[in-house]
Amino acid sequence: MPALPSDPRSAPPEPAAPPRARRRILLTGGSGVIGRALLERLVAAGHDVTCLVHRTPVAGPGVRSVAGDVTEPDLGLEPAVYRWVAGHVDVVVHSAAVTDFHRRDGSLEHTNVGGTAQVVALARRAGVPLVHLSSAYLHARPEGERGATSARYAASKRAGEDVVRDGGVPHTIVRPSIVIGDSVTGEVAAFQGLYLVVAAILDGLVPVIPFDATWPVDCLPADVVADAIATVVERDVVGRELWVTAGPEALRLGRAVELTLEEAARIGVDLDPPRFVPPDVYDRLFAPVFLDALPRRTRLTVVRLMELFAAYLAVDGPLPDSHAELAALGARGVGDLEAAFRTSFRHWAERTGRCVEAVA
Repeated sequence: MPALPSDPRSAPPEPAAPPRARRRILLTGGSGVIGRALLERLVAAGHDVTCLVHRTPVAGPGVRSVAGDVTEPDLGLEPAVYRWVAGHVDVVVHSAAVTDFHRRDGSLEHTNVGGTAQVVALARRAGVPLVHLSSAYLHARPEGERGATSARYAASKRAGEDVVRDGGVPHTIVRPSIVIGDSVTGEVAAFQGLYLVVAAILDGLVPVIPFDATWPVDCLPADVVADAIATVVERDVVGRELWVTAGPEALRLGRAVELTLEEAARIGVDLDPPRFVPPDVYDRLFAPVFLDALPRRTRLTVVRLMELFAAYLAVDGPLPDSHAELAALGARGVGDLEAAFRTSFRHWAERTGRCVEAVA
């Protein structure tokens, strides 16, 4: 089982500056799961936001977009546009990243490392600080065959952090955990990560879970994560490495499965609870029989789910957290995670047509 990364915090930070009423912000990845929630939070606070957009347009009141590509020199911008951006912003927030573990085309490294270098260059040219969004799952390393693809993702994020540290710009690194929907509405830009596991449980593809039911499932609502990042921006926090995680408050895997089954029953889907077994027992006794009996496409889906489990769950204890630092800055707390999980499930079920019947 991989060891958790050490918490790099040492001396307490200098007192943060009071929040500014209005910031001029360049945001990459504004259409992503974190980026969209962060954009809404920044716009609601009255900030001037310019989004670097690639394939997915970003629009809204008070939002300016420029078309570019983080992997290209000068972010793929025309020289005049690059100069304008560099002269117009007070801070750069880098949220763009490839998060698909299974990419084999080099885009993980090309975007998460090379793209980060291009964003650092823009911040250096502009003479402004950079808020870099990394991952709380830097610890993922392969254990045999399982975990190899998730380990590549983690390696790309570790390398991206190194690029930021070596880039010669004032910066703060923020490490969010798994992001689920808004704590009030359940809204989220894309159903990925944990939603894939929930869908597989409802489809009966996960009769056996090769992990301990007590392991943490560290997830936070998108609006809580966005508020933490926006607070870092508004308080001019520089020189910190902050973990935006549930930490010791995280749901446990067994409870997350129970909540999934309860919500499934509420929409008319009755399921047998998955069985938790030790990983070695699963690999030796269950996988050879269970996987070989599945159609090829379904088998690939299950194998990918095991990758997600390996990346997100195989840890020795709670992830590091920066609750105290973030609270001192004025960021929101974790909130009721069980309620947020239920809200996210219900929103997902409605949007994906999973509701078999309306149940009060």
